[in-house]
Amino acid sequence: IRSSLFNLRDSGAIPFGTAYQYAKEASAQTGVRPALILGILRQETNLGANVGQCLLTNDPNKGDGKGKNTGTPIKGVMKGTRDVDPFMEITAELGIDPYAQVVSCPQSIGYGGAMGPAQFIPSTWMQYKARLASMTGSVPNPWNARTAIFATALLMMDNGADAGTRASERLAALRYFAGWGNANKAAFAFYGDGVMEFTDDFQRDIDVLEGK
Repeated sequence: IRSSLFNLRDSGAIPFGTAYQYAKEASAQTGVRPALILGILRQETNLGANVGQCLLTNDPNKGDGKGKNTGTPIKGVMKGTRDVDPFMEITAELGIDPYAQVVSCPQSIGYGGAMGPAQFIPSTWMQYKARLASMTGSVPNPWNARTAIFATALLMMDNGADAGTRASERLAALRYFAGWGNANKAAFAFYGDGVMEFTDDFQRDIDVLEGK
């Protein structure tokens, strides 16, 4: 059963067995259920299978970019006044070429620039760096599977998911997506519903794996 479930779930960049192990570690430090951590990652990037399709160019304006595959210029890949400088700092620390590292593309409104499996924007990542370093014992890297999973768990804890009720978990997911001020807007309900569906699905698999 374990082998079958791992094979079935390994559709993302992070193998399910690996993601579950990291989620259990993160859960032990945050109180956020592993299934919920995995549900967020499934909703955001399919466990890291799709971490973005855009590249930063800063041309013609700071924060502008292009499509990774098409080269098509895209305005506002990152918010220039908020995220470009932190992104440059993050990539420099990790020895990554900032103009070759894929990030999320902007949606119909707002900006892109979200990084890695957990889809943190650079300015938010900077707020969590010190805590992540303490929790993981390593230099925080948003494209590293373990660190990204710990980042998701930590942000979900800060959003109230450690209360453990279904309502608190769904609200925390909405805050993850839309922020605290917009979490209760009806237009974003799809995100909370989707995360909880994935969470339920993962929990059923986890119960089988743990013999419950």
